[in-house]
Amino acid sequence: MKSRKFGYLSGLKALSVLTIILLILFGTSRFLARYFMETRALTTGPNGPATPASVGVPFERLAIPSGARRLDSYVVPAAPRCENPSVILIYHGVQETISDWVRAQKFLYDHCVSSVIFDYTGSGNSSRPARFEAVGEDSISAYEFTRHRFPSKSLYILGHSMGNGPMLEAVPHFSSPPAGAIVANAFAALRSYAGIQNNSFYRLLSYTIPDWWDNVRSIAKLHVPALVIHSDTDAVNPVSDARKIFAAAQQPKKLVILHGYEHNSVYSNPTEEWWVAVLAFISSHKP
Repeated sequence: MKSRKFGYLSGLKALSVLTIILLILFGTSRFLARYFMETRALTTGPNGPATPASVGVPFERLAIPSGARRLDSYVVPAAPRCENPSVILIYHGVQETISDWVRAQKFLYDHCVSSVIFDYTGSGNSSRPARFEAVGEDSISAYEFTRHRFPSKSLYILGHSMGNGPMLEAVPHFSSPPAGAIVANAFAALRSYAGIQNNSFYRLLSYTIPDWWDNVRSIAKLHVPALVIHSDTDAVNPVSDARKIFAAAQQPKKLVILHGYEHNSVYSNPTEEWWVAVLAFISSHKP
């Protein structure tokens, strides 16, 4: 009888030790996952030397308040000749800064569209350090700033690559809905992102963090017009991810598959062919 009791107690002790070990391993991997994502993905900068003025476009460089932090931004109002111009707030991708987007802002300026782009906490010359939660707060703060800066204009949001994640998660928390959402070159979810899935160590760590930035799930909650745009030769995020996001979106929605463009062509080489669907979307959904 004593031996059975002893065996039972020994089993409980072994189970308790195993549980403690698993909890320690989980906590450690969770810390590492957050550390690698925040220091290697969300931390970028400093900002480059290019500004919209570098390409002949007037602009304002403003610090957007986000809690106690400040977000570096380029604000490019449409030219005075433009009649009732719309506004696009740009949520840029990972390892980018606002200086990378000056040619895209010039393209929009030339087409009578105002634009605002900002660097998240930890990116460019914005406040540091990078934190996932801060990026989410920044996404809301940048929208509210832009809404206040252009109070009577139709305001659209555009996400590029990683920028779609915090952008789409933030929409339900906006004080008022945008006129439309443009989802460009997005991954379906952070956990399925190729850069994580192709690395066994990162893939293992990804399952220990909260399920951040599931764009399929987030877009299903939106009640605004949506444009999903992607290139069939995007080597970073597969075009199949765009189809999944589009399938989950509510009407009205539109899917545009471009041909032959690289992942960053939206800003590195802005062309009429790439942007025409965005301009048409803005025109057709203007309130």
